[in-house]
Amino acid sequence: MPGETELTSAYSSKVADDLQRNVAEQERIRGEVARLTAELDELMHDHGVLLSLQQALQTGAPASGREAPRQKAGNGRRNGKSSGAAKATLVELIRNHLAASSTPCSASEVTTALSEQHRDRRIQTTVVRTSLENLVGKGYALRAKEGSSVFYTAATPAK
Repeated sequence: MPGETELTSAYSSKVADDLQRNVAEQERIRGEVARLTAELDELMHDHGVLLSLQQALQTGAPASGREAPRQKAGNGRRNGKSSGAAKATLVELIRNHLAASSTPCSASEVTTALSEQHRDRRIQTTVVRTSLENLVGKGYALRAKEGSSVFYTAATPAK
């Protein structure tokens, strides 16, 4: 039947176009995640340096040989707002949650727990999962796969 062939061809073409757009969107998002991960790593580095400087200023001791933080353009404010009291980073919250948990946690479970504890923050599962994988890569967390599920635990510090 010619009508069915044309319809099948039209649907095949539409599906092929949709697949192509999907792949392009995946690549765009991967690039954005990579950019945000690099930005997060830079912020975590700066946080460590700033903590070291803060401790040195409070105790009057030298800043343990850490390098000075990179200077950034601007007036120390983001989005025109003063930084105010320091908030824990998402990575710190995740590490604390894993350390306090007696059982392995999925990215979804970590997201739910942190969202309930920090209602003022918008915490996304994809960002938590990326952060967990970064922690695994840096040796701060362990990954265990059970079927298609992935669970994370805090890595035990070497003594």
